[in-house]
Amino acid sequence: MTVRLVINCKGIKISTVKDAFEKSLRNRLLKTKPGADYHCLTTFGSFFTKDIPLPAGTTIDFRQTADGKLITEIGGNQIGVVCSKDLCRAFFDMYIGDIPVSEQTKEEIGKNVASIIGKC
Repeated sequence: MTVRLVINCKGIKISTVKDAFEKSLRNRLLKTKPGADYHCLTTFGSFFTKDIPLPAGTTIDFRQTADGKLITEIGGNQIGVVCSKDLCRAFFDMYIGDIPVSEQTKEEIGKNVASIIGKC
């Protein structure tokens, strides 16, 4: 499964992206698995400390593999991989869980999945 974010405003800083993800992921890890190892979150956050420019139109892709790796790419360049099924679950819970960060995004994902299934 892949989630693609597209930066649509000028001047957003990588630290802002990092802080938003860390806060939401920490809360979701706590909710889904209270005894989770937070080392995965520290590793994930470390990818966003580099001086990575985020001009409008930049894509940020997050891809989960079958073996529980969360691969992060910015602008088509891989910036890191975390091997944690707990982190993958928490990450995608942000978008398709009971309380998504964006109800509209959750609905769009549902429509896309239905469209894919309809083509089978």
